[in-house]
Amino acid sequence: MIKASIGIDCGSTACKGVLLQEDAILASCVQPTGWSPRDTSRAVFEQLLAQAGLKKEDVHSTATGYGRIAIDFADRTVTEITCHALGADYLLSGVRTVIDIGGQDSKVIAVEAGQVRSFQMNTKCAAGTGRFLEMSANRMGIDLAEFAVLLAAGKSCPLSSMCAVFADSEIVSQLAAGRSREEVAGGIIQLVADRVAALAGRVDISPPLLLTGGLAGMEGIRTALEKQLGYPVASAELSGFAGAIGAARSYWVKKARKGAGEQSD
Repeated sequence: MIKASIGIDCGSTACKGVLLQEDAILASCVQPTGWSPRDTSRAVFEQLLAQAGLKKEDVHSTATGYGRIAIDFADRTVTEITCHALGADYLLSGVRTVIDIGGQDSKVIAVEAGQVRSFQMNTKCAAGTGRFLEMSANRMGIDLAEFAVLLAAGKSCPLSSMCAVFADSEIVSQLAAGRSREEVAGGIIQLVADRVAALAGRVDISPPLLLTGGLAGMEGIRTALEKQLGYPVASAELSGFAGAIGAARSYWVKKARKGAGEQSD
C-alpha cells in the first residue's frame, strides 16, 4: 500500500528530493548533481526513505528535471514545467506566474489552479541562468554568496550584451575601467532581469508571482525582477524545491482525479 510519494527534481547543478504524504512534507534533501544524475538521484531517494522511516514499496516515485531520463528506478517521469506549476501552487496558494531560474535555463510559466496555461523557456543562451551568475561571480573572484552580498549596495553599471560570452568580456572591461564589484554585480543582475522580462513579454503574466529555483533566496534577483516586471515577486523558504514538490504532489493529484472520475461514473 502506498503511504507517501517521492518527487526527485534532478537539475544540472543540484538534485532535490521531497517526500510527501497527502499535503504534508515529511522529508526533503538536496545534493550536488555531480557527474551521475542516476547515482545522485538514488542517493537522494534512499536518504528520503531513511528520514521518513519508510521502505521503497511504501512510496510512489516521480522524476523530473534535466536528469529525469537517467532515473530509471522512478515509477514515472513528468516534465519540469508541469511540476514547477504544481509545486509553486503548493508554496503560494493562488499563484498565477512562476519564474524559475535554473542552472542551465530560465522559464516563465503562467499558471491557473496549479495547471500550466502557457510558458516560455530560455534554452539557447546561458545569460539569465544560474550558470551565468556563477561564471560571472567566478570572473570577479568571488562565490555566489559573496555576489549576493554585493547586490545589497543597490549599485549598478550598464552592461549592454545579452550574450553570456560577450557579457564576460564586458565584465572584464568594466572592472578594468575602475567600476566597483558592487556596480558590476548590479549590472549582471539587470541582464538576468532583462532576459526574464523578455520571456515574460511572451506570456500572459499576472500576480501573484513566485520565484523558484536554487537562486530564489537571492534578494537582489527578486528586487530586480520586481522593478523590471512591475509586480511584487514572492519567494518561499522551499522555492528551490518547487520542482520536487510538484513531482511528489502529482501522484496525489492524479489519484484524486481518478477517484473523482470513478465516483462520477
